[in-house]
Amino acid sequence: MKNATPNERSALRARADKIARTLAPLSLGEDGRLSEDSRRALSEQAQRILRRYRAVGASLVLCLPGGQDEAFFFGRARLKPERPVTPDTCFRIASVSKLVMTFAALSLAEDGILDPDSDISSYLGYRVRSPYAPDIPITLRMLLTHTSGITDDGPYGTRGMEPGCALRELLDAQESWRAAAPGDSFHYSNLGAGAAGVVMERAAGLPFDTILKARVFDPLAIRASYDPRSIAPPGDLADGYSVRALFPPRLRYDAAMLAARPPEPFDPERDYLIAAGRMITDSRGMAQLIRLLASRDGMGVLSPSSINAMRACQDGAPGISSCGRGLNTAFLPDVFAGFSPVGHQGVAYGMCAELFSDPAKGCGVGLMTSGVRLVRQPPLMLAGFDLLALGFAALGQFC
Repeated sequence: MKNATPNERSALRARADKIARTLAPLSLGEDGRLSEDSRRALSEQAQRILRRYRAVGASLVLCLPGGQDEAFFFGRARLKPERPVTPDTCFRIASVSKLVMTFAALSLAEDGILDPDSDISSYLGYRVRSPYAPDIPITLRMLLTHTSGITDDGPYGTRGMEPGCALRELLDAQESWRAAAPGDSFHYSNLGAGAAGVVMERAAGLPFDTILKARVFDPLAIRASYDPRSIAPPGDLADGYSVRALFPPRLRYDAAMLAARPPEPFDPERDYLIAAGRMITDSRGMAQLIRLLASRDGMGVLSPSSINAMRACQDGAPGISSCGRGLNTAFLPDVFAGFSPVGHQGVAYGMCAELFSDPAKGCGVGLMTSGVRLVRQPPLMLAGFDLLALGFAALGQFC
């Protein structure tokens, strides 16, 4: 997810305000949860948004400031055979995966297993340098802020998708680097995020999913993985569909096929494809991740100082001149009235996901879909943004 410019934030704020004005007053019951009438009203408005974007299926999660979570389920997780979206449906959350992997990266740093400001060459076992700035070490902090200079415009999307390609081959290619000094400016990079995952594997000596399970998923007691083969039962996995204005949804992410693949050997040099966008979880997992990003104490995953650092703008941090964001967190200030959310959007295979929290208010909104019509209003997709706006408008009635 790219940073929003002031003009983009202004346009989004006008859109969010319009959505908020259409939301009826909501109320909480004695148990601190939305009343049945309020759930019905919110669900109906979310359904109208989802119909506008021809969504196949979705799960919308609201984490209220009082500690209660509300989840709403719409449509279908799979079309053939048809499966409805339920609390157990597990969606791929695309680039929201980058945010979640950063929890684990900072956990490794707290234990002294890796240093965010050390040369990643020391972990990978070979020299990594931009050909345009060969004297500047590349650090994990640069990878987590998308300031390393690594780009997806080179061989990543071609040779990088072929069997047998190694991370070193991609990083050795001049075309994989921007003509800019590392740390100078933000440039979103899936390859850079994948390299960060490989650095984590090399430092810990463990597969990426094992690291995430031990350091994030198990402490939060959630069902989640970066590998669909680890989700049981596999029938809970949602497919991903490309949705267009006039044509039937087209299957692009076949969860059943991916879950049936044979196991692959542990090979960090090939694992650059994992961290950037492969995470899968259900609505309960999404709620816990929203809570963790909003937390003050790190919920047993991170120390307060680490969770604060993850959400803080990294401009002026070691080696970073300008990035305009946190550690794999983007900011949406002055967009949703009364809130300053941090988080990330994910888009892949027609699926759109959102995870945004407001640490000051202790609440947030999450979205997972099995396919929507993707219409961009920078820096977000309108389907995801409209549901974020609806969610924060609802939360605003209780904050």
